[in-house]
Amino acid sequence: MGLRHGAARARLTRRAHSAPGLRWRVAVSALVLLMTLLALSAGALLGLVTVLTSALDWYQQATSDLPSATQLASRPVFQTTQIYDRHGTLLYEIYDREGGRRKLVALDEVAPVMIQATLAAEDASFYENPGVDARSVVRAVWQNLVHRDVMSGASTITQQLVRNVLLSSAEREQQTLLRKIREAALALQVNERYTKDEILEMYLNEVYYGDMNYGIGAAAEGYFGKSPRDLTLAEASLLAGLPQSPTAYNPRLHYEEARQRQRYVLEQMVRNGFIDEAMALRAWEEPLQLAEARPDVLRAPHGVFYVRDLLEQKYGTRLLYQGGLQVYTTLDLPLQEQLEAIAKANEANLRARGGSNTAIVAIDPLTGEILAMVGSMDYWNPEIQGEVNVTTALRQPGSSIKPVVYLAAMEKAGLTPGTVLDDSRRCFDGGRGQPPYCPNNYDNTFRGPVTLRTALGNSLNIPAVEALERVGVPAAVEMANRLGLVSLQYSPNVGLSFTLGGAEVKPLELTAAYATLATGGRRLPPMAIRRVLDGHGRVVEEVRPALGEQVVDPRLAYMITSILSDNNARLITYGPNSLLKLSRPAAVKTGTTDNHRDTWTVGYTPNLAIGVWVGNTDGRPMREVLSSMSAGKIWHEAMEASFEVLELPVADFARPDGLVEVQTCQGALCSVDLMLAEQAARLRAAVVPTPGPPTGQ
Repeated sequence: MGLRHGAARARLTRRAHSAPGLRWRVAVSALVLLMTLLALSAGALLGLVTVLTSALDWYQQATSDLPSATQLASRPVFQTTQIYDRHGTLLYEIYDREGGRRKLVALDEVAPVMIQATLAAEDASFYENPGVDARSVVRAVWQNLVHRDVMSGASTITQQLVRNVLLSSAEREQQTLLRKIREAALALQVNERYTKDEILEMYLNEVYYGDMNYGIGAAAEGYFGKSPRDLTLAEASLLAGLPQSPTAYNPRLHYEEARQRQRYVLEQMVRNGFIDEAMALRAWEEPLQLAEARPDVLRAPHGVFYVRDLLEQKYGTRLLYQGGLQVYTTLDLPLQEQLEAIAKANEANLRARGGSNTAIVAIDPLTGEILAMVGSMDYWNPEIQGEVNVTTALRQPGSSIKPVVYLAAMEKAGLTPGTVLDDSRRCFDGGRGQPPYCPNNYDNTFRGPVTLRTALGNSLNIPAVEALERVGVPAAVEMANRLGLVSLQYSPNVGLSFTLGGAEVKPLELTAAYATLATGGRRLPPMAIRRVLDGHGRVVEEVRPALGEQVVDPRLAYMITSILSDNNARLITYGPNSLLKLSRPAAVKTGTTDNHRDTWTVGYTPNLAIGVWVGNTDGRPMREVLSSMSAGKIWHEAMEASFEVLELPVADFARPDGLVEVQTCQGALCSVDLMLAEQAARLRAAVVPTPGPPTGQ
């Protein structure tokens, strides 16, 4: 590296002083002598002993209330928290707006040329001096004598560190000899307590480089988009010149001034033997490519702020905003951006139907990881209240809650896909003090006896209410909670309208409930964070793969999946080639509230679950709209795009053991459908053979 006689290389590795106590005593003696000169300059006519005594007393009083040097190691250092997607792409930085960005780095993570440039620019004798530069202190005293003011006086790296960290904000701004003496005394103490490498590392992480960048980690990323270990000599010499005047030398604002300061740093590096003139010339002539100015990065905004809220609840605001956390989320940015584009591309289609917003959430059923969270069509659009994350807002689910009701009826009342229900115009008991409940089908058509498969596949309302009446609202709510709809609470006021979406759910939770069906009833709560590191790179939290909890019989979950993935079961309502049909096996259910305030489509494959909501953020009703042509269209596009982006293999739903196919008849309606093996056995046992004619024996 062109280091003269190896001396400069030794400066970068030397860690201890041979006689720290002696250096301390020499330094104190020098300070006392300086105080004596100060006293003499004031015109003191006392004897020499009196002068020395007065100087000592003054020095002791001036330094009696100094903060402890130990505070350097325990000082609170704000750092920038960075949130990444699952692939390590930066999504957002959370930093102290009163301060700036900071990323702590170890000294061995900084390029040697950056260390050399810093020493040349700020304190070439750093590895030899005791924390103060005697020449600068003498100069300060002399200027105090001549000008009655501290006109100048370069500070060592150690002095700069203690001034910025240990002295109060008010004192560090004072241009007085008293502050200079106190600063020097503290620097001597720090030099005694810490190694040179420790002091230099603290300095490089503390110093301000301008443009909201504190510390060399943030400065290297902010100005050149790289780690400090990868800085070139040209880049390092530019950065090393900034701390003297971060605004005046800011290369984004004052490029020529920054270049002249860079020239000075290179000259100092040559003068102090860190590099030779040829190296300096090559560095000066090297084109500097500043990274694009970094506005606040914000990708996947709803997902990012969802994660931020989780972090704040768990770790508190101080650690979140100043702790330098590195947070790796479950979000997949390529998928997120694809789904955001799909939502935006459907804007005209929704507006034609009186809707202005949509929300999409994608979950990996096998892990519970949230892969994408599109909380609105456009986060930046205030006209649709785009900043509101609808995936975590309460909305009425319409008929998309019906699978939960039928699952509860299968578990508690023994219903099967072949159970016959009555799709006839009728009223149900509304409960104590309530009028009769008289639901209607969406098309005002009634089909008489139908199987449960036909009723759910075509989203018929009357059979769904009958199923809920058989099992009871509390049982249906309890099933919903088990599946993952944890915000849903039982209320006696809901009644049988629950099965038509009379309660409110969160799109995120409803999608998670469908994901539980995709895994055969094994629930994995939605997860948004994979790994959290602290400011020193130590693991704070790491989520291990979980098996989940089996919350419902997998055979019952499969029977619901069998219906929702059966294109023939929904022919009456949707036809053979609706947008609910994908290029691979998939289970899906739509939902629309009576007043058309909300439309839904939620569905899944064995390896992906996606929920789509469409409506207006403020709850204004849309014009009459089919969910399959609004939310269903978006769901279809989102699923197909996700298969490609995530490279998901085609998979069919695995049928668990313990299911049999049995023919059942009720009146003239017969069907062959799934049934639990034990139900089939009981059914066969209940059939008594008709006695045959006498044999005549």
